[in-house]
Amino acid sequence: MMKTQIFTFLFSVLLGVSASSQVLISKTGGSPHVNALLDIKDPAKGLILTKTNSIGNFPLYNASAEDHFDDLPALEGALLYNKEDKQYYKYDGTVWIPALQLGGFHNPFEARTKASGVKLWACVSLAGINTCSLSQLFGSNNRQTIPLSNLTNRSQLLINNLNTQVGTDYIVIPAAGLYYVSGVVGFNGTSLLGFGQDVSYWVNLDVSYDNGATWSTLAFKETSQSGGVFLDLGQSGYKSASVSSTITLPANSRIRLAAAVSTNSLISTYGNSTDHTDTFINVQRLK
Repeated sequence: MMKTQIFTFLFSVLLGVSASSQVLISKTGGSPHVNALLDIKDPAKGLILTKTNSIGNFPLYNASAEDHFDDLPALEGALLYNKEDKQYYKYDGTVWIPALQLGGFHNPFEARTKASGVKLWACVSLAGINTCSLSQLFGSNNRQTIPLSNLTNRSQLLINNLNTQVGTDYIVIPAAGLYYVSGVVGFNGTSLLGFGQDVSYWVNLDVSYDNGATWSTLAFKETSQSGGVFLDLGQSGYKSASVSSTITLPANSRIRLAAAVSTNSLISTYGNSTDHTDTFINVQRLK
């Protein structure tokens, strides 16, 4: 009986024959579960699905794509076991997601957006006071709010699974909960006559509970880079500074990303990157 059912099921699948009946493959007899199209029962044996030796053999693998996979919504829900790291992967229509994936951009309650524009810090030192100093220049500082993009592009890890409202330079928290919030800013620039003093990059996460009328600092972080004696060209690419916080937020609170530069060089010019790998804000709901 069981062999006949297996043959019937495989025959239908291979030939594309439409079958409205349920299929039971069982050594213990019985009937298929009322909600199951295919019900496999065996007290001593498991089910072996398709396996591959490495992620490079996965369907739709494309090394030139930023997330390494092409998009095919029709394949959503497919399962494949990867022998390389001993776990199953599920395809969500755009990428293969590992079963052991924790958080990150695969989290279904997450918004990750990049900068939409560049803020510049042009610094000149006059009489020992630098216009990029955080503590001088008439008691003010050069902190600037980073403009944000509402673009979603999964191949660039830009998503809005939280369905948040993204303003010109803020993200609105849609529902009360525990959130992990992080921000990264990539800086580049040059400094002339720094005389070996460090350049400091500051990144702030700010929060507002009154629709942006007032803002307070949620978290901040300073990242230092050693300065050159004459000309500081920085590192290859962008110097990144990051900050993060885990906090309980009420609905409709706002989060924004801000940055600043501190240097005592005679002349300096810095700016932030708009590349999604260098400058972004990420909001992930934990519960």
